[in-house]
Amino acid sequence: MTSPEEFRPFPAPLDVAELSAKTADLRRLMIEVAHRTGGAYLAQALSGIDLLTAIAYRFARGDGARPDHPDRDRLLLSPGHYALALYVVLADRGYFDRDLLWTFKDDGSPLELATHRGTVPGVEASGGSLGQVLSLGVGMALAARRRGQGHRVFVMMSDGEQDEGQIWEAAASAAHYRLGNLVATIDANGFQVDGPCAQVMDMEPLADKYRAFGWDAIECDGNDMAAVVGAFQALCAPGRQRPGIVIGRTVRGRGISFMEGNPAFHYARLDPGLRDRAMADLEGGTDAV
Repeated sequence: MTSPEEFRPFPAPLDVAELSAKTADLRRLMIEVAHRTGGAYLAQALSGIDLLTAIAYRFARGDGARPDHPDRDRLLLSPGHYALALYVVLADRGYFDRDLLWTFKDDGSPLELATHRGTVPGVEASGGSLGQVLSLGVGMALAARRRGQGHRVFVMMSDGEQDEGQIWEAAASAAHYRLGNLVATIDANGFQVDGPCAQVMDMEPLADKYRAFGWDAIECDGNDMAAVVGAFQALCAPGRQRPGIVIGRTVRGRGISFMEGNPAFHYARLDPGLRDRAMADLEGGTDAV
């Protein structure tokens, strides 16, 4: 087995400007996939893509040509309905053929509406049942430490699933075992399926709750790449002994004027007119992929 220092991601980690450009490209790609394939949980993918891009292209070591390398960092997506965001990242990083994106949700396609482990390389967890994947991440991080492995485990969550009691059982366990190799993030866009999080089940202040459970918590603008990178940089420092979490305050549907904060787009279907409006918002009206 190689040491963590010998295992290098491909491509090389991106800087803030490159990450911002990458995120813009991925937003355009998600719009096109949602349009061609009849819809997706697009607003959520758009709010969380900055956080996911920062992890996947700068902080999580991994290689699409060697997706099962034992020294890879694990990136776990808890809200499985954010699948489109993860799929475009994996396709762009060479985990599977980009043309497979156009089969999203088709009968027999491995690209299911919610992520399912074992379908395509790079999907490390099945994320359909909200609130469960942080527990999986705790187990992976604890196993890595006991085996003397140097990789990190990243877990991306939504704010709506913070309602689940299992989240807090996992949070307590992570702090108890001093899992400094566990870094989580929350796409805190303020909405869940039944409405605004503050009305359905107000779990704020999230940062204070995680700190009370023994975590290091950093809040930032989750759609500002410089702020996101700074937060993850602090929580990925070597030798850490406490689990860390980035709470990214985001806008659901970020970048698309008619979708931002609009509960009507919990699941988005884009006809040609809406697709063109979305692309115009993102890139001044030029055609997409």
